[in-house]
Amino acid sequence: MRLQSIRHRGLRRLVENDDGRGIRSDLLARVRRVLTALVLAETVESILAPPGWRVHQLKGDRAGTWSISVSGNWRITFDVQDGEITGLDLEDYH
Repeated sequence: MRLQSIRHRGLRRLVENDDGRGIRSDLLARVRRVLTALVLAETVESILAPPGWRVHQLKGDRAGTWSISVSGNWRITFDVQDGEITGLDLEDYH
């Protein structure tokens, strides 16, 4: 899938320049794996992820936004529009 827009500055730096500054060092390897899976997937439903990634769509006021677990409260979230990833973010849920 193509990355259309990235909200998180650290994620943008990682994608554009392979620069991990701006992402906690304990999350960096997992974030790289998740980004690789997203870019290689044809659709979000086709992401072959281990159960620990907990790939799912959110509900409530964020209905339709996808979430992938990184570690603890940290998640990569994004929307899909016209087959492209928009609003890619790395956020602490709680």
